[in-house]
Amino acid sequence: MDYSKIEQLARAARGQGQQVVLVLGLGFVGTAVAGNLARAEQNGRRLFFVIGLDRDDAAGREKAGALDVGRSPTYANDPSLERVIREACLDSKNLVGGVDPRLIGLADVVVSCINLDVQREAGQTEKLVVPTEGYAAAMRMVGQHMRPGTLVTVESTLPMGTCDRVLYPALCEGQAKQGVDVAAKPPKLAYCYERVMPGPDYLDSVNNFWRAYAGVDSASADAARDFLALYVNTAQFPLWRHKSTRAAEMAKLLENSYRATNIAFIEEWSKLAEGAGVDLFDVIKSVRVRKGTHDNMMLPGLGVGGYCLTKDALLAAYGAEKLLGIPAEMPFSRRAILTNERMPLRAVEWIERHFGGRLAGLKAAIVGVTYRPGVNDTRSTPSEIVARALRERGCEVAAYDPLVTHWDELPQVAVTQDPAAAVRGAKIVVICLPDPLYRPFLADLLKKELGPGAIVVDPWNMVVDACASDFAARGIALAVYGRGDYPKAAPSAAPSTAAHAAKA
Repeated sequence: MDYSKIEQLARAARGQGQQVVLVLGLGFVGTAVAGNLARAEQNGRRLFFVIGLDRDDAAGREKAGALDVGRSPTYANDPSLERVIREACLDSKNLVGGVDPRLIGLADVVVSCINLDVQREAGQTEKLVVPTEGYAAAMRMVGQHMRPGTLVTVESTLPMGTCDRVLYPALCEGQAKQGVDVAAKPPKLAYCYERVMPGPDYLDSVNNFWRAYAGVDSASADAARDFLALYVNTAQFPLWRHKSTRAAEMAKLLENSYRATNIAFIEEWSKLAEGAGVDLFDVIKSVRVRKGTHDNMMLPGLGVGGYCLTKDALLAAYGAEKLLGIPAEMPFSRRAILTNERMPLRAVEWIERHFGGRLAGLKAAIVGVTYRPGVNDTRSTPSEIVARALRERGCEVAAYDPLVTHWDELPQVAVTQDPAAAVRGAKIVVICLPDPLYRPFLADLLKKELGPGAIVVDPWNMVVDACASDFAARGIALAVYGRGDYPKAAPSAAPSTAAHAAKA
């Protein structure tokens, strides 16, 4: 929708008592925030008129255009998302999309949901590039267009020190270009980090969850508190006020780094269980009965994916070293990231041993492309690490995922929604995701489609109990993360010889 039309709608909404909120960035987080704000109401009256703003390029125009006609700019396995956005856009008419930065000047509150990535080479955690200047440029743009007194809240995951050392000065610079005396009228900036959870409760995770915030000053923090209290279910999920934006930045980074370290910790125990003939899944479930201390122990798996756990400890280190000038060795957190990064390659090592290192020309089926069941997000998936490694060794890689039609990070690999088509003719199958959508049929499909000499890597304990005896009798190898207690096919040179003879 163009600027003049949105301006008219915003003016009318404000006249009816609604606050005008602009959500900057319509990605995974921004979409959830925009939808949630648009549905917030009190006494049957919508509280906000919401503008979703994205970049004026092809991708940004597509997202803003989708929102503007009542469609979600991003997919989520939450049926309420499309309904809420459709109703807000078409019925209550308090949700619009646009790409004109002048829209910022219409807002009472700007909520920034811009991604900030870590750029690094795999296998190391010392040489890091974090493009904070790009975020600073966005804040200068916000400052240039926003009205004095507008509250700016940031939901993005940030390096420590970004709010006070990077974003606030940029916001002040933008305001100064308007002629605003920022000493007399300092802008309001608060950090209210997101805890959006992918899956069926995606939309509710914005407001029916514990939220935390901090401001660059007390006025900013108070304004953020009052804004959050309008749409967050504070009766059940009280707000947490941090003492500073740096503390809030650290809180977000710490909670994700803790989870990543928990996952990495189990990897060495998985290897131990495999060698000892033990079922580590059973062991961990027995330990988890100790509620409050051990019930969050992670199970074995292929590795870590997604936008957060693969990088957040590095954002903490980068912020400490580059923005605050303090040392940040963080050996446990850095090692956890490297451990998780290598975890998927264990599958490839098993496959290489099985075929004596000769993989060229073999078909490999990747089952599950996304990083988590129920989402279509393929960023930093363990599946990508496995698929790339197999392609580098000459395999023909096919992939199955019920939620993905095109693999953006690996377009050379065709993704099908037909699991039989992906598996048929494969000598290698790697179950990359423990998705409940295909748990009911996967074991039977593998029994039907695979023949002697094939290998199945099951990092998630998905099919081992149903398939192990059958595979062992038929000469199909099975490799399971964290389990060494199941029947195994007798070692033989025949699988690799037969497989390559068939290709000759």
